[in-house]
Amino acid sequence: MTTGRMTAAALCASLAAVSAIAAGGCAAAALWLFAIPHVGAAGAPLVAAGGLLVFCAVLMTVARGILRYRRRESSSTAAPGLRLEEALRLFSENKGTVLLAALVAGLAAGNSGRKR
Repeated sequence: MTTGRMTAAALCASLAAVSAIAAGGCAAAALWLFAIPHVGAAGAPLVAAGGLLVFCAVLMTVARGILRYRRRESSSTAAPGLRLEEALRLFSENKGTVLLAALVAGLAAGNSGRKR
């Protein structure tokens, strides 16, 4: 029953990510339309691009902070072997989730170079 719940959670997270990307596009389009009367037709895309660049800078700063945070390492000498055993156990318990993630990644990679 855990695999079904994890698969459903992964599907919901994937749909949420796609919805967030669509919401970002709608926000950029709304900013563009809002800026046309204020800065003209040539300046509106620059305002929208500037807003997206500020958003990207904030996300990069957050990612940098996440990557610099380090947990304290345990002093166990048998840790690498235990980590491998734990990874194999988690993989065997969550095969459905891993396969769904691989399917979504493959679909995303396959559709990225497609002409419309």
